[in-house]
Amino acid sequence: MFRVIDVLDDGKKILGACDDLKFFRWLGDAVSLIVNKGDFEGWKGWLDICTTGDGKCITLPREVETVISVNICGKPALGFGTLFNFHLNGPGDGGGCSCDFSWQDQGQWHSTYRDLARPAKLVVYLQTEDDNGAELTVFGYDSAGNVLRHEVAGEWKNGYRVPTIYGMAVSEQGAPLIARITGIFKSRTVGTVRLSTLDDSGSTGVTLGFYEPDETLPQYRRIKINRCAPWVRIAYRKTTPIFHSRYDHVPLKSRIALLIALTATKHYNEFKFAEAHAAEADAARMEIEAQDKAEPTTTLNPLQVVDRSSSLRDKGDDIV
Repeated sequence: MFRVIDVLDDGKKILGACDDLKFFRWLGDAVSLIVNKGDFEGWKGWLDICTTGDGKCITLPREVETVISVNICGKPALGFGTLFNFHLNGPGDGGGCSCDFSWQDQGQWHSTYRDLARPAKLVVYLQTEDDNGAELTVFGYDSAGNVLRHEVAGEWKNGYRVPTIYGMAVSEQGAPLIARITGIFKSRTVGTVRLSTLDDSGSTGVTLGFYEPDETLPQYRRIKINRCAPWVRIAYRKTTPIFHSRYDHVPLKSRIALLIALTATKHYNEFKFAEAHAAEADAARMEIEAQDKAEPTTTLNPLQVVDRSSSLRDKGDDIV
């Protein structure tokens, strides 16, 4: 692992004259070219997370891109895809899997930690006064089933813009009761921003999301487990980082592989596809070689058996 500054000078020689903002953007594209080619150590993570509500639906942090495996209270669980409810042998929408422990992917397009339990007005809590007036627009539908819309300088736009006032979390007069949220846009802020419902008392509510300063289009993956449990342990693949600073870490092993990937990115931008393909292949090969050198000589992914039979049998039987 190294930092952006470690490839900055050489990278700018490859790309030509560019400011830091453009370099960070192209660097992210180059990193994606490499990491999409393999299962690299720098992109793996593990977390323990507590469940909320009914203890079955879990919204994962923003750094989780793909769930690899799940333990429910320390017990290995069998995973199913987002369309499992529609499978003829699946549970449908009213039941659970017959397995003792299982989890189901719910997709990565959730913009809040939890769904609204009932129509509610929304408020925003700001961490710092510097974010007064920052934009936070909620897209979705009101309690009457109408698309949320707001007017800006005589022009109607989709979404409802929640007031952002430091030290005050109040809904504006005539604010809609929001029944379903389909997306959120937040401008870049100085501090964190908390989105919450507002109950009848006007002073409390349920937190829907905590958004970090650089989040603009929050999207989180959710999973659903087949039984109530206080916590789960998750092995996951991390999202590709978006670089904002010269001192951000690049979770790769080979510096030269990243520089070659930057060359491939430049060739793609110039429509030199043959040169781009060759550079991309070399970059991926060098990173894979660097990762293989660091891999311990352990048994990876031993054979697993799902035995759903009800008869007695030796679970140690060899498989032919």
